Parts: sequence; structure tokens; C-alpha cells
Amino acid sequence: MPKNKSLFLFLSIFISISFLFSCKRKTVEIVIVPYALKNHLQHARLFDNVNNIETETYYYSKNDSNYFLYSKNLQFYSSDGYLILEILLDHNNDTISKRTFFYLSNANENYWFKKNYIDLSISKDTFIYDRNSFISEELFFINDSLTDKILYKTDAIGSIIEMKNVLSEYELSYKNYYNAQGLVERIEEYDPQNKLFKYITFEYDNYGDEVNRRAYKNSNKMIEYTYTQYNNEGLLLKVIYEDRLHNMREDKIYTQHDKNKNWLEEYLLQGKDTVRKRERTIEYY
Repeated sequence: MPKNKSLFLFLSIFISISFLFSCKRKTVEIVIVPYALKNHLQHARLFDNVNNIETETYYYSKNDSNYFLYSKNLQFYSSDGYLILEILLDHNNDTISKRTFFYLSNANENYWFKKNYIDLSISKDTFIYDRNSFISEELFFINDSLTDKILYKTDAIGSIIEMKNVLSEYELSYKNYYNAQGLVERIEEYDPQNKLFKYITFEYDNYGDEVNRRAYKNSNKMIEYTYTQYNNEGLLLKVIYEDRLHNMREDKIYTQHDKNKNWLEEYLLQGKDTVRKRERTIEYY
């Protein structure tokens, strides 16, 4: 049996066994943090006090039945859970880009600065806040030229309820709706004529983890679907994505986790073929 098919069989068995134990998590105190109050680690569903993460991306070659390293991504976090530095490297460990994040004294993001070492371009994203310290505007520059502007409206705790992306020739608008726990449950996208173009719905389990995401055209026809599965310990096991417009499906399977419940190994399957894997090394404070 080819190595890639053997791996697929192993992953299928792994998920089947894990599913038997994924129906109910152990009883623990449930604390759900509203979306607007989460730090970067919480948004990325990273647990404990992460210092840095190195993610290696490999693609599978059918010609030699092996994986080859494509890129590395390095992320560094502050002790209070905010991203402060991100570096992208190619397979030769040469730097592709470097992005540095800067914050205000209240932990609001001030701006980030990114240098691309391939085309030598410089990009910067600047954030502006209202008197309540809630985001009101975002300005994106490339080589000192303003290319994108986003205007925000927020609710009483700072959750974004409206966004307007002001481009050079037209504007796009978005509306966000939240559930009782402050988690986004619906996003509406509007075209330049302010007509509903697309909307996305979200469902969560009792722990506030996303389990279902569905995207619809304005005709209420579902065009995308994402299902996320966890086991009874809260470990991420599988993410299924379906693009129904293009009849495409991708499965991400997570086979290894560390003691803090963060995943260390991910396989991307298209049909029965494993096309990519990602390996993470995580260091903690």
C-alpha cells in the first residue's frame, strides 16, 4: 500500500476512535470570554502562557512519496497574550517577511509594521480609537501610500457591530451580530449598492468553541460549510471545510497535542490524499 494511503487509513482510524470519546467533555467551570475582550492567544484558541510558536509547513510530493519543507512561520507573544513579532521564512531559512506589532499603554494595538524582503516593500496598519478606547478606524499603507481604510462602529463593550471598507472606487459594508455570551453569531456582507451579498452564521458548543460555520448567498443558498470537532478534553480533532460552489472539500486532522491542549501536528486531506502537513513547536513562559 502506498505510504500516503497508509497515512490516510491511520488518520481515519484515529478520528473514528477519538469520536467515541468526543460526545461529552469532563465537567469543569465554563468561562466564556466575549469576542471583543479576547487577546490574540484566545482568538487563536491557544492555551496557557505561550511565548513563541514555530510552525513548519510541508507539502507532499507524489513523485518521491515524501514531504518537502515549504516555509516556516515564527510567532512571538507578550506575557499577556498579544502578538508582538511574526517572521516568515522560506525552506532555506531565508527571511521572506517580518512584521512587528506595537501597542498603547492600555494594550490596544497601535500599529504594525511589515517589511517584505522579496520585493522590499513596506506596509503599515494603524488603528484609531474613540474616547471609550474602542476601535473606530483602521488605515493601511503600502510604501507610505494609503491603500485601504476601514471605519468601525462598536457596542457598549467594544464589539464591532459595523464595518465599512473604503476603497478607492467603492465601499463594502459588514454587520456583525452577537449571542448572549458576546460571541459573533452572524456576519452580513453588503455590496457597493448596499445590498446583502452574503452572510455567515456561527454555532458554538457549551464551552464557547465554534463547531459550525455556514456561508450563504443572499438567496439563502448555502455555499460554504465548516464543521469543527473536539474530544471530551477539548482537544481539537478535525475541521471539515466544504466549498459547495466548486464542489471542493478539505479535511484538517490533528493527531498530536501538548500537555496544554495545543495542537502540534495537522494534516490537510483533499479527498483521500494528504497534501500538506504542519508541525508546531511551542514554548511557554
